[in-house]
Amino acid sequence: MHYRRWTFILLFLTVCWFGMQAVHELGHILAAWSSGAMVLQVVVLPISWTNVSNVEYPLFVYGAGATFGTILPLLLWLLARYLRWKSAYLFRFFAGFCLVANGTYIGFDFSTTGPSDAGLLIEHGAHRLVLVLFGVLCVSGGLFLWHGQSRYFFPRIVNESRKQNETE
Repeated sequence: MHYRRWTFILLFLTVCWFGMQAVHELGHILAAWSSGAMVLQVVVLPISWTNVSNVEYPLFVYGAGATFGTILPLLLWLLARYLRWKSAYLFRFFAGFCLVANGTYIGFDFSTTGPSDAGLLIEHGAHRLVLVLFGVLCVSGGLFLWHGQSRYFFPRIVNESRKQNETE
């Protein structure tokens, strides 16, 4: 029986990884299109990136990946929660995953030039402190969303732990 739970968890983590990359790159794509830049190529496997040209607003385009990549999953979780879907906890975990991944990627990448988003942002005038603050806020928010989620993924372990705490 445990193999089903572990299989689900591994598959869900894989979906979270590729979903996070897809949402992140969608942010770059939408920002590029809305600012008149041309999207040349989008790669999602195994590590994503978007190749754009004619970027007139580089801070907007390069920052949109992490910004959209955190806001959209949060909105999806809030919608699932509002609609009281039984699977809302999965959306919450995914939102936390996206916050941690994007926050780590932007806030703790100490590149000073491309090809990473943080390097490109710094290259075009973003202040390192702003990126670090974004990273700290996102990672903190993601960890907050993950807090208490183990009851959905490991209910037996959580219940045994609660019973043990009650008897002490």
